[in-house]
Amino acid sequence: ALGTGLALLVVAKGKVSLAETKRKRVAIYGGTFDPPTNSHMTCASEIVNSGCADEVWIVPCGPRPDKPHLKTSAMDRYCMCQIAVNSCFAPAFPVKVLDIEAYRDTAFYTYDMLCELRDTYPDIDFSFVIGSDWLDEGRSP
Repeated sequence: ALGTGLALLVVAKGKVSLAETKRKRVAIYGGTFDPPTNSHMTCASEIVNSGCADEVWIVPCGPRPDKPHLKTSAMDRYCMCQIAVNSCFAPAFPVKVLDIEAYRDTAFYTYDMLCELRDTYPDIDFSFVIGSDWLDEGRSP
């Protein structure tokens, strides 16, 4: 368990599910987004349209020990995500990009990022979006 105000949202084969809550629900959609694709934007849209979250916050990762040779900087990937969101969605559509990892020089692990968000926004229930590729048995830690 990740603690109060956090839940896990799994996206697999176009289906999403999450228990109902009364507080504002934000799905954190993390990844490298190198580059952000139409599929990423479709996934964000589907999460909102499914009713599983009130908003989606896209979080491009910062430095990653499991991917030490990323060619695109975190700030460039953050900017690309901003361009993708602003190109695909109307300003009022509830998808935005967070820079919480873009300015970091060291890895910011998912658990720590979710805990910081929970502490910063105590009135929001967060879920974390994962793709079915995270569930593959052959995935390296």
